[in-house]
Amino acid sequence: MRADWLKGSLRERASQWWQKEEPQAAAVFDVFKELAGAAKILVVPNDRVGGLVIGAPVCRAVRQHYPRARISLLVDEAKGGVARQLPFADEVVAYPLGRAVGSPEIQAVRQSLRAQEFDLAICLGIDCSFRLAWLCGGCGARMRLGFSRPDMKPFNIEVVPKAAGTYEGDQYLGLLSLIGLEELTESRWAVEAERVTQARSRYLDEENSRNAIGVDLSGGEGAGLSHRQLDELVGRVIKRGARPVLFFSPSEQRQLNLLHKNHGDRILPFLQEDLAGSAALLANCQALIACNTELLHLARAMHVPVVGIFGEDPRRWVHPGSAGVKVIQAGDLRSVGIPQIARQLEEVLAEDSR
Repeated sequence: MRADWLKGSLRERASQWWQKEEPQAAAVFDVFKELAGAAKILVVPNDRVGGLVIGAPVCRAVRQHYPRARISLLVDEAKGGVARQLPFADEVVAYPLGRAVGSPEIQAVRQSLRAQEFDLAICLGIDCSFRLAWLCGGCGARMRLGFSRPDMKPFNIEVVPKAAGTYEGDQYLGLLSLIGLEELTESRWAVEAERVTQARSRYLDEENSRNAIGVDLSGGEGAGLSHRQLDELVGRVIKRGARPVLFFSPSEQRQLNLLHKNHGDRILPFLQEDLAGSAALLANCQALIACNTELLHLARAMHVPVVGIFGEDPRRWVHPGSAGVKVIQAGDLRSVGIPQIARQLEEVLAEDSR
């Protein structure tokens, strides 16, 4: 994990200090009475990779517990499209959350949240960015529920995170139990059928619509696979008779150009401008090969078989014993052999066909 993810940059912390804002006072009130009457609720998923998808069961649990409440989901604007696929929230509040705390954009987000006068805010960031915790702490909600942090006190109802290696979704359910919500099973994500059909007809011919393998070029929060590894991996996918669907962002354009030079039109590149569009195309793939990135968690929620390559303890991101996923863990992802990835791919596909 990057050191500045939890603590925020020096500029962000200095900005908070310069504004001389005091933390919201911990008002004295009857917690259970307040919880029972919550009418406007803000749910804030972790802004690390996969946070939106892993947090989906929380949104469903809140909806079941508060059927008449107005539930808002706060996400970065890049995730707004896929967040709107969730049927549990009344509205998706999508902002450019990648800005620094002192920026006019983030200041405006905070003011907008305060104006909505939420009764309850639930922050699912065990180690979310500094700015997200700062937004939750200043959103104006009377009750602010989240995981305790060593660097700031944004919540007036706190839970101590469990030891490293505990599945993040289980930690969320522990947070919910604090306010009396029942534990629920894992949510399954379903992209609109029309959008899936459109993605298939636009990007895949009849043959490849049944035999496409997704490859995520992104390294998530780490370095990811090297060009040599990706080139060999794409070649393996082509050799087995499948069409590689390469999900990439603008930062991977150079890698994509090199792969296109070596493999030509046998690859299908897809720019991840909208996560919902990526999800629609992903739904047409037999499997996905990815490092610890957003698409990996989305594929799991959609029950698309996955080969996940992790540079940290995978137990936090993949529930132990999860079906349809094969995990490769390595301190240095550049040391992972492509034959190992290919074997795991064949195994997860074989299990899925049973």
